[in-house]
Order: sequence, then C-alpha cells, then structure tokens
Amino acid sequence: MKEKKKKVTLYITLGIIAIGIIALTVTYAYWRLTKEQTKKDVLQTGCFNINFTGENDITLNKAYPMKPDELENFLSTDTPYHFTIENTCDNLATATINLESLNAGAEKQLNDEYIDAILYETDYHNNLNSEKNLNENMYNDENKVISSSLHAYELYNFVLQKGETKSFNLLLYMDPDTPMETANMNATWKGKITLSTEYKEEPKESNSSLASEYITELAKTDSTNLWVDDTSEANIRYVGATVNNYIDIGDRDSDGQPILWRIIGVMNKITNLDNGETQESLVKIIRAESIGEYSWDSSVRETNSGYGVNEWSQADIMKLLNPNTVYSETPGIGGSLYWNRGSGSCYSSSNETNKQCEFTSSGISEEAKEKIAKVRWNTGTFATYNESDWTASATYEAERGNHNGKEQCTTNGGVNSCNDDVPRTTTWDGYIGLIYPSDFGYAVGKEVRDTCLEKSMYSYASDSCNTNNWLTQKFNLWTMTPSPDSSRASSTFNMYNPGYVYNNDAYILYAVLPVAYLKSSVKITSNPMPEQEYGTVDNPFQLIDTSL
Repeated sequence: MKEKKKKVTLYITLGIIAIGIIALTVTYAYWRLTKEQTKKDVLQTGCFNINFTGENDITLNKAYPMKPDELENFLSTDTPYHFTIENTCDNLATATINLESLNAGAEKQLNDEYIDAILYETDYHNNLNSEKNLNENMYNDENKVISSSLHAYELYNFVLQKGETKSFNLLLYMDPDTPMETANMNATWKGKITLSTEYKEEPKESNSSLASEYITELAKTDSTNLWVDDTSEANIRYVGATVNNYIDIGDRDSDGQPILWRIIGVMNKITNLDNGETQESLVKIIRAESIGEYSWDSSVRETNSGYGVNEWSQADIMKLLNPNTVYSETPGIGGSLYWNRGSGSCYSSSNETNKQCEFTSSGISEEAKEKIAKVRWNTGTFATYNESDWTASATYEAERGNHNGKEQCTTNGGVNSCNDDVPRTTTWDGYIGLIYPSDFGYAVGKEVRDTCLEKSMYSYASDSCNTNNWLTQKFNLWTMTPSPDSSRASSTFNMYNPGYVYNNDAYILYAVLPVAYLKSSVKITSNPMPEQEYGTVDNPFQLIDTSL
C-alpha cells in the first residue's frame, strides 16, 4: 500500500517562567507563566486546524518546590493552559505535542530538569502520560520544531481520526526535588508548545488472532509490561505503573463514544461455561473507569446488624451487575440494572435506604455482551484472619480454596453480627464480577516485584508497591472476595486508596469497576493505526467475535 504523507509543524509561545528565590527565614521561589497571546488564535495549514485558546492564561505566584500534599491542592485549583486540535482532512493524522525549552537570554537559565509538566484532557487525575519531568530521558531533539530550542520533550503522541477534535490542558510546576541553592535563585525558564503532524491513508486490511494468543505472543517480546506469574496456572499479567492495555469491546455511551476496558491478563485453566465446562485460557478485563459507588451488600438490622452479608452469590452488587437477578428482601428494588442498561433503585448503605441508579448510557452494551463469557469464578477466602498472610500468592490460593467468609465468625462482635442463614459457596457461575485482591497484588512492576511479592498487600503502600502498580486507584475499590472475621459475617476485601488491601463491612459505599472474561472465540485485530502504539487510550485493542 502506498503511503500518503503530508507533514506540517506549528508552534505557539507558551511563555516565560520567571523564578526568584529570596533567602529569608523561609526560602520561597516566586514564579509565573504567561502566554504572549492575549486573544484566541487559530493557526491553519491546509486542512488541518489548531486552535490555541488564550483566555486561560496560566499564572503561578509564590510557587516553590512543592511537597506531594501541596501539589495535589495546586493541581486541583490552578487554571491550566488550554488548546484544541482539529483534523479537518479526510485522512488519519498522527500528531506529536512537544514542549521545547528556549534560551533565557541575558537572564539566568533555570535547568529544564526542574520543570514538571502534566498534559491531560478532562481530569488531571487521569492524565495522558502521568507527570513528566523534563530530563534527558524525555529528549525528542531529533523532532525539534524550533531549531534554536535547547531541547524538545515529547508530551504526547496520538492519532486523530478524520474530522476529530481533541482538547488538551497543560499544567507546569516546579519539581518537588528542586534544590534550594544559589544556582537556582532568580532564574528564568522559557518554553513553547509545538505540534507536528503527518497524514496517512487508513489501513485497508486487518488480520486478527485469538485474544489469548495475541497477548501470549506479546509476552514473548515484552517482559517489562507482561509477566508470567508464579502461580501453578502460570497466568500472564500486565504489570507496572503505566501499561498500554486499553481495549475496546464495543461498549458505547449515549454519544456513541467508546467506554474503554483494560486487560488484566490471560488467565489459564478458567472453567468456560459457554463451552460446557472446559478449562481454557481466557483474557480477563476490567472497566477503565468506575461506574460509581455502591454497597457490596446490605441487610436488615436483624441480619449481621445491618452490615450486609459477605457471600458473593447473594450479594446486592452481584445482582446489580449480572442478568436475570432480583433483589429479594425489598420489593421494587430491581436487579440487573447495569447488565440491562436500566435505571431504578439500588442499595446505597443498609437496605433501609436506597438511591436512584442510572445505567441507561453507562451500562454494558449489547455489542459488548456478545463478547463476554460465562465462567466459574472463585469466591473462597482465608481460613483465619491475619493481615500478615495477605501476600499475592497466598491470597491467590485462598481465593481458590474452600473457606467462606463466615466459618470463624462468632457473636463477640455484637448482637446479630454473625446472624445470617445464607447458603455459603466458594465458586459462582456468572458474567460480571469484580477484581480479586490477588489481581492487584500481581500487577506490581518489575523494578520492585520481588520485594513486593514477599510483602502482605496490606503493606503495599510502602516500598513503591502501589506506585509501581497500574491497578492502584485514587479511590477505595471493592473486590469480590469475602474476608474472614471472627467478629462479623459482613467483612469483604477492598483496595484502599493509596493502594493497599484491607477489608470493611459490605454495606459501605466504595467504587465499583466491573470485571469480565472475553469469550475464547474473540479475536484482537492487527493495529488499525500502525503509526501509534497499540493498546493506548487513543488506539485501544480492537476486537471481533468470530462465532457471530
């Protein structure tokens, strides 16, 4: 196939960061960032438009190398620099956004390494490439747009479909580790945003391979992001802080935009109920964004003191996510709302209170359902409660064991704290579950893997076990595994922000990320955008189901 290319380069002056450090009893660094533009600018080349909106000037006053807690406040309150890029051509456009540093001229130069950047679309918590420190590991000098710039730093590389528009926000701040020394006093940093684009024809053909085989082949050449775990099943898992494992399973919102999931890995010896009860290797996926906060389960006051029951096969959240389910204790509160893209009442704490749940645009779509397998899930837990036992490997074995969440429960936690007559199981057959605690434990990256896998997941907030783990969330998240507790039969494991495993009563409101397995017939197509890495937010893995 002949390749059609047109390359353009555009740039805009970001402005100047002036940093002055005054040595008093407390040392501060004062800095500000302003754009040269005062009005909205539109730069156009051929059929490609780039709009830099000038009304959102960035101004940082009395800034200094911030501690992590100070940085969070800054990011949530500061006004970012905003710009919009539009592809008005009839072809794909690949685009690279650089931040290029300039010579400060007669002023003292502040080194690039003391500047950090965050580029994001709608929420800085879900930024495109995490925080970027402008150091030599980010050099993109071979693709400079401004020949006189000191260095070019690639912030983002992406693909624009024909007619697609993307908006971005940029925040710059002084790196928390900037040394407060003379060399950095009264210094200046200057920089510009630059954009380079190329147009290419869309690929005409696409090959595909079974999803499990596709990821297995990737693992042979990518030992950084994919790892064969130490379990007897030798599952293949995505690991590390930042991995390109986004997947489009056909889920769409009300505007027709993809609702992305992410691949946890290839899980071996999964009982696939769509094919009898065969043991197969299936791709396990998790929704990329939370569907909201819900109770894992709830109960009347006479049952476990109203704290819920830690039995997944009867749990309210299971009934919310899966087909053909109803809530039995309270008439009028419906099940299957997520699966059916419905709306109605669901539990928000105890079953004496409920809230209106709306899934008409965020529930699972019909196209996505066709790719999800019905499988046998493990719902076992530890025989006894001991936080030091919660290593990834021990938890993995416990999840597949024969103990339930009530075995050791007594009444010493209070009246009715162990009072339920729900039948207990350690497996469950269904479509949509939640993450296992061991999935989180095994997602830790290569740099600290050996250290972390020896630790209890209760201690994962230390030794970088949480920051080197892509499953770490900025909110508390339910798992589907009950926790044994001698004082109550409502205790369920969850992942606490900032990234460690603990447990709490099932009636508590925590975030929910649905988890599923892909059918064995589902295939991943070859990269539809060969100009960009596959599996990113903007170029997620694409699927087809060959059985349809």
